[in-house]
Amino acid sequence: MENNRDELVVIFAGYTDKMEAFLNKNPGLRSRIAYHVPFPDYSTKELCEIAAHTAAQKGITLSEDVQEKLVKVFDLAKTQPDFGNGRFVRNILEKARMAQAERLLDMDLDKVTRKNVSTICAEDIELPDIKKSERRPIGFL
Repeated sequence: MENNRDELVVIFAGYTDKMEAFLNKNPGLRSRIAYHVPFPDYSTKELCEIAAHTAAQKGITLSEDVQEKLVKVFDLAKTQPDFGNGRFVRNILEKARMAQAERLLDMDLDKVTRKNVSTICAEDIELPDIKKSERRPIGFL
């Protein structure tokens, strides 16, 4: 990096705590990186907007009760150490599509409408598993 600094751009990206650990591995590394651009996590409202936009791009309608469920889901998920922001939104929508498909399979096929096929309902969205923080004892057992 140092020898080609006029011709080279290197971008390191990752979660803040992981990047700090990375930079602390080598004391000279931090001083060679001129710019640090932190990106805050999206708010719950922004995550809901991303979900609505992503769904609309895929031709999916979110029923009125989905927004309320998404707020609960995102508020819970943001407390988890491996929360992935936009990636989490995509995963929630993909899981909801699978749950929707299972729900539709349980319906009378003659009653399934185009609207049913294109609409995700709150029941299609599952709440995330909450991981309890693991406390390890200090000392010897």
